[in-house]
This record gives sequence, C-alpha cells and structure tokens, in this order.
Amino acid sequence: MAKKSKTALYQKRRKDTKVKNSDGVTRVKPIKTVGTDPETGKKVQNVVVKRADGSIYTTRYADGEPVGTTYQPKKIKKKRIRKIRSKRNVPRKLKKVKMPEYTAPEVTLDEDALAEVKKREETKKKKEEIKKRTEERNKPKNKIKRSVKRTKKKVSDAIKTTKNKVKKVFTKRPKGRKVKNLVTGKFNKLR
Repeated sequence: MAKKSKTALYQKRRKDTKVKNSDGVTRVKPIKTVGTDPETGKKVQNVVVKRADGSIYTTRYADGEPVGTTYQPKKIKKKRIRKIRSKRNVPRKLKKVKMPEYTAPEVTLDEDALAEVKKREETKKKKEEIKKRTEERNKPKNKIKRSVKRTKKKVSDAIKTTKNKVKKVFTKRPKGRKVKNLVTGKFNKLR
C-alpha cells in the first residue's frame, strides 16, 4: 500500500478572505458545513462575515439556498466611572460647647447592698490567698533532694524484685501427682 503524503493527511487550514469596504476591512470566513437537516435531508452550511465595526453576520444555507441570518453586534465595553471622593479625612472644626455644671448626689447603701459588698471583698481575699498558695507550691524545689529520692526508690524497687525472684527459685514446690483418667486411660498431672 502506498503511503499518503502529509498534505493529504493534514489539509491546510483555509484562511479568511479580506474584503475592503468604505467602513474598512471585512473578513469573510470560509464556508463551514454543519451537517444535514434530519427532516428535509438538505445540506446545512454557515458563512460568517466579520465587519470592520466589530459586528458579526452569520448566514445559513440549505443546499445553497439562504435560510436565515443572525446579527451579533459589537461588544460594548463599560467605562468605569471614578467615584468622587469626599474629603472625609479632613476633620470638621467643632465649636466649643460649655459643659453644664453637675454635682452627683451622695450614694447611700441598704443593708442588702452592704452585705453584698462585704461578700465580694471576702471572695476577693480568698482568691488572692489561693493564688499565693499555688505560687508557693509551683516554686522550683531542691533538685538534688528529688534526684536522691528517685534513686533511692529505684534501688528499693530493684531489691524487692530480685528478692522475690531469688525466693521463687529456691522455694520447693509440691510434686505433681499422677492420676489416671478413667475415660481416656491416660495419666493427668495434679499439683
């Protein structure tokens, strides 16, 4: 079988045809086949024309006869309008206003209010005492004493464990008795 040439395999992309007008240069794109109409069986094709002003006209053909056109106007860019900033940063000059003279009346407490004040003072005192105690407790203690205590504890624990191990080795256990199993006929060891 003979090999096909590259040009046959990959067909060149058709370029747009440029037409000069009074408006400017319009681009006519190559005819594009969309497919066949299932109802009539006619071949449907599209022709796209890009005008110089930015509008696009697409005309549809069925077996070479024009069916309809669609018009797409140029996209209008919205201009951003800058907001006029008011002079917010500049403070207003305030007028000096005379303050009216005011004397607060003397406060008198009932028995209930006095009891509440006393209670609050006591709770405050208690809280301070608890805080002092916790601070004293959390103070760094003598490290040497702690390390000595730890080592002592470890040594005493080791002595206890070794003592128990030695005891286990030297203590005599009762000998196991052989008892005959009447069902199986074998001997079972009992201690």
